[in-house]
Amino acid sequence: MPKALLVVQKNDHSLGFYEPQSGEPLGRVALDPYPHELAVSADGRRAYCCHFGVALAEDEGPGGHTVSVVDVAARRRVGTLDCGAFRRPHGIALDGAGRLYVLSEGASRLLVAEDPAQGRFDRDLPTGGRGSHWVTVTADGRLAFVSNMGSDSLSVLFPQEPARAPVTIPVGRRPEGSLLDAAEKRLYLVNRESAEISVIDVDRLAALAPIATPPGPVRICGDAQGWLLVPLYHAKALAIVDPDRPGEQTQVALPEAPVAISYDAALGWAFVSTLADRIWVVDVAAGRRLHAIATAAGPDPSATVMLES
Repeated sequence: MPKALLVVQKNDHSLGFYEPQSGEPLGRVALDPYPHELAVSADGRRAYCCHFGVALAEDEGPGGHTVSVVDVAARRRVGTLDCGAFRRPHGIALDGAGRLYVLSEGASRLLVAEDPAQGRFDRDLPTGGRGSHWVTVTADGRLAFVSNMGSDSLSVLFPQEPARAPVTIPVGRRPEGSLLDAAEKRLYLVNRESAEISVIDVDRLAALAPIATPPGPVRICGDAQGWLLVPLYHAKALAIVDPDRPGEQTQVALPEAPVAISYDAALGWAFVSTLADRIWVVDVAAGRRLHAIATAAGPDPSATVMLES
């Protein structure tokens, strides 16, 4: 089966499909205004896109209130989940059981859909923070980690115990993307304005010593070896960090500021979205740029999937 790179194109209000090696466009699905984040089902058949409704987190206005469901093989939108009064949906994640989690930045609430195929959310939980922006969830759905840009904190929520109060952990300035390690023993959270990665002990729900980075870490993902891949918005580079030797970091310079990242283990490539309406493909093991993929306006998160032939 052929492989495709899915790209949320927030200023084009679309989900784009590209051939990852040649960069050839393979299709486009129209979405509601200003989609921002993306989650793909484990089987690669469904993509879920949040409609933040404004271009940037700093922009005023009520924002959007919907999540699109896209049939990846058919390359068409097949459903919508409505967030109702919980505006500016941004962070989004799926757990191992296929439950969908959507974070309302406008209301600082986490919405949970037990079965997103039903087209509705079943409950919502307060995050206990301000400007809740990004969510990472354990495979069993027991814990949800929420970065709060407005209160410089990480909230730990218990989605299966909605009456339980969140645990709040102070972190650095403007926390954004986060990542659980393969064993779900450590959570890594980038803090854009304090240039560091917070390290959270998942068992104890406590902060460990942070990892210093160059300026502007904005997102984070992991590679096949467990290294941390961190786009640096201010430094215009990709940092490759070994969490066991955090002082030894490789930087891959980029011509423009990066805003998002994904990784394909089979190819060994990182896909780094930038402000220049293109995605840079980086060979992580070699630590070098390979080629750029021209996209529609505003490429943001991406993911590689297999297309059914």
